Amino acid sequence: MKSSFQRLMLGFTVILSLIICITTAIFLNVSIKNYKLEQKNVQNLAITKVSDELQNEITITNNIANYISENQSRINNIHNYLRNDPAKYSKQIIDDSYQNNDYFNWPKANESFYVTYPTLTNLSVQFDDINIASQSSRYNTNGKKIASNKAFNPRMIYSNIISPQQASIVGIVGANYDQKILNKDLNRISNHTKLQLVLMSQDGRVLYNFADKSISNSERKQIRKIFNDKGVAGLKDYSYKKADLDKGYIVYTFFNDIDSKKLIFKRILPILVCGIIVLSLLLGSFIAIFTRYKKQLSEIIKTTKQVSNNDLNARVKIDSGHYGDLNLLSHSINTMLDEINNYINTIYKMRIAQQDAHMKSLQAQISPHFMANTLEYIRMSALDIGARDLAKVVFSFASLLRSNVGNQVQSTIKAEIKLVKNYIFLYQVRFPDKLAYQINVDPDLDNVKIPKFTLQPIIENYFAHGVNFANGNNAVEVKGWLENGRVNIWVIDNGKHIDVEELSKLNLHLQEPIVGDKSIGLQNVYARMLNYTHNFKMMIINNRYGGVTVKLSFDFES
Repeated sequence: MKSSFQRLMLGFTVILSLIICITTAIFLNVSIKNYKLEQKNVQNLAITKVSDELQNEITITNNIANYISENQSRINNIHNYLRNDPAKYSKQIIDDSYQNNDYFNWPKANESFYVTYPTLTNLSVQFDDINIASQSSRYNTNGKKIASNKAFNPRMIYSNIISPQQASIVGIVGANYDQKILNKDLNRISNHTKLQLVLMSQDGRVLYNFADKSISNSERKQIRKIFNDKGVAGLKDYSYKKADLDKGYIVYTFFNDIDSKKLIFKRILPILVCGIIVLSLLLGSFIAIFTRYKKQLSEIIKTTKQVSNNDLNARVKIDSGHYGDLNLLSHSINTMLDEINNYINTIYKMRIAQQDAHMKSLQAQISPHFMANTLEYIRMSALDIGARDLAKVVFSFASLLRSNVGNQVQSTIKAEIKLVKNYIFLYQVRFPDKLAYQINVDPDLDNVKIPKFTLQPIIENYFAHGVNFANGNNAVEVKGWLENGRVNIWVIDNGKHIDVEELSKLNLHLQEPIVGDKSIGLQNVYARMLNYTHNFKMMIINNRYGGVTVKLSFDFES
């Protein structure tokens, strides 16, 4: 016993250790994969966000260039602005407005751009035939004239000015945009993953760069310098993704491999610590429990050996200091041994009780048959005196009673419809002019077999929860038809709707196993139909009549 017990303890210890180690390894692997997937999602979201923002900035720059290129007079007007002093320019635009009926003031147009496009921060316009450019900003919206070589910066978005008269490029528009919103969105997307991003133009200019706010300023400057000097080739110890955008623009997103490893380690460290702690606690507890079990198990084994040697008076000594399960096992063994002494007498009493149960079952069958026969006598007497309505009521009630007494499990749709008609008729007698019903079942379905009492509980459910006999418009309909090899039976009423949430719970509850005596009639219908038909489906829905529709369908079998 000692050797077996030790092998058992060792086996459980090894299995438990392997389970914990494998579980910990799975969690570690999942955590690492989740982090890499998160990095990939961050990269994709960041690229999409930058691409959308770039497309918006290109569109705005093109709109401004197109506005200038719309007619030759605007191009000439801006030329005059650049070549002349303000007084002479003002006189010329007034003269032009009288001649062309088109007043165009370039400083005012500049100002309107910043109103129309709130993200615009700088705007420069230059023509090929003049060395002076127009430059404006959010803080100087009217703009000023400046040397062409000082008017533009490397981070501008460019668009060409095309002369409608010459049909050729005559100048260029450069624009800068506010990146605060983009930075905020990228910080939110990055979520401290230490993402860095660079947007480059088709001519190799760095238009925009971003670094997660968790990255230090010194690292940002270092990365920016390396990237500006050597491009992607100078980025060592970095993993990056390149995305080609429209019109030759490129977006690079990259992560520092060392930082990524640190972040991954921070994520998996709690899992490792928890795994080690759990393993230590479980192993320690396991060894302690087995050690304390040993004494009580030895006592149980000793007692069972005595019983096997026909010593029925042997009992297990119980040590209250041990765990409850061993005490329960010991008590159970002692109880079992006590019951063995009375075994013959107990079996005898059980047989007597079984005979009583058979007798009660026979009596339970005799009484309903007696009632049915009595009701038939009353019906015949009612016919003799001409009380046909009373006879019909007695007949319907007797039919229901006979259906309850019968011990057959299956019935037919025709028989079930007849049972439903009798059931509804009894309510019509009690509440005349308060209830209407309609049965429309395809005759081809008459002999289709279904479990007994399939439709009656659905009708009964309507009378229990949907009928309002204070009103005179209660109605119920049973429809049955064959379609695409499926039998369809609908029970439709105009009772009252069921709350959407409760309806969803009810449909789920129908499919749950019946536990003990706690069930509903509809759940019982579902369980029996599922066993006696193929591919059975059942659903309860609210209908357009203000009530509910119970839908049944299953495969047709000829």
